[in-house]
Amino acid sequence: MKFSYLLFPALCSAIPAPQTPDSEPFVGYLPLTFTFHGGPATYTLDLIANGQSFNTNNAMGVSSIDTSTFDAYSKCNFYTTGRKQIVGSRLGSTVQIGPPQPIESVECQPTPNPPGTCLPVYASCEWCGGGFGGCYLLSCCSGYCAATKCRPTS
Repeated sequence: MKFSYLLFPALCSAIPAPQTPDSEPFVGYLPLTFTFHGGPATYTLDLIANGQSFNTNNAMGVSSIDTSTFDAYSKCNFYTTGRKQIVGSRLGSTVQIGPPQPIESVECQPTPNPPGTCLPVYASCEWCGGGFGGCYLLSCCSGYCAATKCRPTS
């Protein structure tokens, strides 16, 4: 009987614990810097392309946004208090806002860093918006997107 009391904890410790989302390798999201222009004034906003909204905390009327090499026209949503017309540049590096108005917040589609890699389990994998509208699925490492999240396959 004493032997079985000693054997049970030893056997349980040999069984591996189930994997949790925290035990997956970390996948970083692409860091972005946008420069907002309104007349002669400018300001910058550092954000991460992870699908979450980032407040600008600036009331300046914005007419254009430089986005370096990131195609913010098709991969970001810009929120204002008024009606807006957004036009992307041919190269995707500038977004024009008309009429000029304050941008309250920005959210950009989850984009892994480095680009071209897949999203981890439980990351947001459905993106809606951008200049072209509509919704589409992003690439999950597990290969399975359901209910807007990358899901484990086993």
